[in-house]
Amino acid sequence: MIAAKGRRATMLRYHFPIFHNGETQVDDVGELFRSAELAVQYGARVARDIASDPDCDRGAGTVVIVVDASGAEIARHGV
Repeated sequence: MIAAKGRRATMLRYHFPIFHNGETQVDDVGELFRSAELAVQYGARVARDIASDPDCDRGAGTVVIVVDASGAEIARHGV
């Protein structure tokens, strides 16, 4: 469905804290997305980017968590 001319689709803020070596790196800023699906895809991309780092410690149990504006976890992506 196409939005009426002049109307903007609602952008919601999602956060992407990273759990690594038993500690959580908080994401205070987050990113804006038009849907939860796009936020989940972004979280997967962040996890892939971390995994592609040659210095990535794959045994550290690193996980990118996707959290919606209400604070609910909607996805987890292992590295």
